[in-house]
Amino acid sequence: MEHPQRSAGAACGSSARRCLGALLLLAIASLLIACGGSSGGATNATSTTAGTATLAWDPVTDAGLQGYRVYYGTHAGTYLQSPGQGLPVGNGKTTYQVTGLSSGATYYFAVTAYDSQGDESAYSNEVLKVIP
Repeated sequence: MEHPQRSAGAACGSSARRCLGALLLLAIASLLIACGGSSGGATNATSTTAGTATLAWDPVTDAGLQGYRVYYGTHAGTYLQSPGQGLPVGNGKTTYQVTGLSSGATYYFAVTAYDSQGDESAYSNEVLKVIP
């Protein structure tokens, strides 16, 4: 399913949601996937086990933050998870290990933040990784 990148302002209907989206974009503007092809960034990830990618990002400091969602797929801009159904990462956590990936395949990753009302930010910048 294809999910277009959204700007924080366009994706948000309330000031709290705009704030959350803007903070997320600042915090994880360039999610970095290390070890096998990477792009941009102040955040990082490692992968030492075949079939996995461990993502890491800077925390969002918005008081209403409930958690994060990780989205991934094998084509740019196309994720296996529907909007709002990304892999959940609890508040206070800034890493997530995606397992069960096909070795040798290229995966594209993006992260969102969501608040206690369920409002979700825009996707972070998408990055790719060739899985060991």
